[in-house]
Amino acid sequence: MEHFDVFVVGTGVAGQTVAGEAAEAGKRVAVTDVREYGGTCSRRGCIPKKVLYTAAESVERVRAHVGAGVAGDVRIDWAGLVAFKRTFTEPVPERIEQWLSGLGVTTLHGAARFVSAEEIEVDGRTYTADHFVLASGAVPRPLGIPGEDLVVDSEAFMDLDSLPARIVFIGGGYVSFEFAHIAAAAGSEVTILHRGARALEGFDPDLADWLVGAYRERGIVLRTEAHVDEVLRSGGGLVAECSDGLPVVCDMVVHGAGRIPALDGLALDAAGVVAGPHGVEVDASMRSTTNPRVFAVGDAAASGAPLTPVATIQGRVVVANLVAPGSTIFNPAVTPSVVFSAPPLAAVGLTEEAARAAGLEIEVKLNDMSEWASSRWARSDAAGAKIIVERATDRIVGAHLVGSHAEEVINVFAAAMRGGLTATDLRSTAWAYPTSGSDIVYLL
Repeated sequence: MEHFDVFVVGTGVAGQTVAGEAAEAGKRVAVTDVREYGGTCSRRGCIPKKVLYTAAESVERVRAHVGAGVAGDVRIDWAGLVAFKRTFTEPVPERIEQWLSGLGVTTLHGAARFVSAEEIEVDGRTYTADHFVLASGAVPRPLGIPGEDLVVDSEAFMDLDSLPARIVFIGGGYVSFEFAHIAAAAGSEVTILHRGARALEGFDPDLADWLVGAYRERGIVLRTEAHVDEVLRSGGGLVAECSDGLPVVCDMVVHGAGRIPALDGLALDAAGVVAGPHGVEVDASMRSTTNPRVFAVGDAAASGAPLTPVATIQGRVVVANLVAPGSTIFNPAVTPSVVFSAPPLAAVGLTEEAARAAGLEIEVKLNDMSEWASSRWARSDAAGAKIIVERATDRIVGAHLVGSHAEEVINVFAAAMRGGLTATDLRSTAWAYPTSGSDIVYLL
């Protein structure tokens, strides 16, 4: 059996990071993937989504300025947009594999399955390794309803050659909000069906409500407490049967109801690796709590938010610990996240509820910014911020933004929190003006 220092399962950003940097550190490395190389972010997640989002945002911004100094009409050419998107995604597998091969990594193709705590099998061949790194990503959560086979995932949505007239999104989280905006901008009639009482449950409720209001004003239908019980064919279309008794007739149903770690088929029991619903149980060094040979990173690990930058950081933590065991731990304290909605919704740090639950004495600075100059010139129909400051220390412990450029301004707050800057520090900084960043002074 061929032996490696490190055997990596998965070639997304986490797997690439581990395989590439471990090889550069002198380790003998192998990597395999059950799909084409590149993982979710570059092939079927962040990057292609941002291509579609940017086109939708451009069209909506022009439309918003009609009557305010802009004349004429503009529309999305869906087929042309998807063709443009493919210029980003299609070169990825070959590029990633060539890069890894150039570093001396043995690149394999096929599903991996543990044979024992020291052995793994790929395509009928068994390999041994000193360490295994699971970076297998995530897959859509099973809906467990009749007609689930009629539901497409976001990957299939992004690769459509033409867009259906009526689309239903299951789930009221960030995936549905991002793609609902894109579909609506392209001219589809869009409905979001969410089983809970409040959409965007992981984000600040005040700002989420403002965003929901903006979506409804645009004609996007959002129904809460509407669990999809079944999807069935009807004539030439589909019907989504809901728990509230109000079926929705449509042409396509898209899964936006969350993802789970892609660990099925790995035979983790054979390796003595314990995993829960959120992934492999790991310690602060990203090492399995039950098999010291195994690390897990990214969506495969029950640690940190399921975000691309987090996966990259975790991969580097693993490499550091492969080179110098016990030298580095993963610290997820300051992790900004963004919903690429219209307008974007962004957050970093604690929510107001979490800050109070932690016993912090806080000052909450909530601002409706819809009439601020920066919102008016951007024609943003939802804009606001909630900044949470600890009274005793003047520390910013949470920042929540919705509006034009929120996805960029949130990084300022993340850097400030990471670097220990206080609210006074930010308030006393001279910002380029007039910019969205210069609003920070007034938010504080």
